[in-house]
Amino acid sequence: MTALKPLFILMRPTQWIKNGFVLMPLVFSARLVFVEDVVRSVVMCLAFCLASSATYILNDYADMEQDRVHPLKRNRPLARGDVAPSTALIVMIVLLAGAFGVLAAMRAPWLCHLFLAAYLALQVGYSYALKNVVIVDVLAISTGFLLRVMGGAAAISVGVSSWLILCTFSLAILLALGKRRHEVVILNDDAANHRPVLENYNVSLLDQLLQVVTTSTFIFYCLYSVTGNPAAGLAAEKMMFTIPFVTYGIFRYMYLIYHKEDGGSPTAMLLTDPPLMVCAILWLAACTAIIYV
Repeated sequence: MTALKPLFILMRPTQWIKNGFVLMPLVFSARLVFVEDVVRSVVMCLAFCLASSATYILNDYADMEQDRVHPLKRNRPLARGDVAPSTALIVMIVLLAGAFGVLAAMRAPWLCHLFLAAYLALQVGYSYALKNVVIVDVLAISTGFLLRVMGGAAAISVGVSSWLILCTFSLAILLALGKRRHEVVILNDDAANHRPVLENYNVSLLDQLLQVVTTSTFIFYCLYSVTGNPAAGLAAEKMMFTIPFVTYGIFRYMYLIYHKEDGGSPTAMLLTDPPLMVCAILWLAACTAIIYV
């Protein structure tokens, strides 16, 4: 069991929460009451969990040397030497086979395979090229979230509101910029040694970008709320009651970034910051009640 622990950490299961975006089309299209759709969405989410773990391994493999100069990432299994690179690559291949295997077992639509393959291609491109291109690195991270949503929609053959797509993309950019700011702040002069692209970022620039994307995220969600979702029988006025939760969530995240100098891992923030966690739960409960009750 002790020998398996580094491999488990290498897969970063705590990051699987990001794949919850795969379930958004299921919830917001009012399909949560259909067992077959729930099963298909869960299987698609599992496929993305396996695929994302494989891409984390690839990214750690590509970043071993840079991670060793990072105060937190140097404790990752590959950077610390707890897992041999060859072993990590074998686990990565097994995870990829499992990701497409569960889709094949479900007889998922071809679009599911396409979106999963596009996600993997994006992550490979990110690990070896895109992460070193200023601005493009942030957009690549955000596109990964968008592909999760599209994959979830393909699994149950439903359309996705254009406003929901914009909300997802904008929110993902917000989280990515917060992560970049955290890296610049904690690494200081060593930032470029850890990740060359950080040489092109500074706190002032990132603060300005965060202001823009924070505003756009809030506006996109408000527009989504007032537009409603006629296909799901959802009146526009009802979703407006969820805006206060989104407002608090955004403000709380900004507070943690600027006052606590946090933001390195949005997932860790969600799981360790009680106010943010409660806000997310209340928002999800409110959305579920409005759509299904």
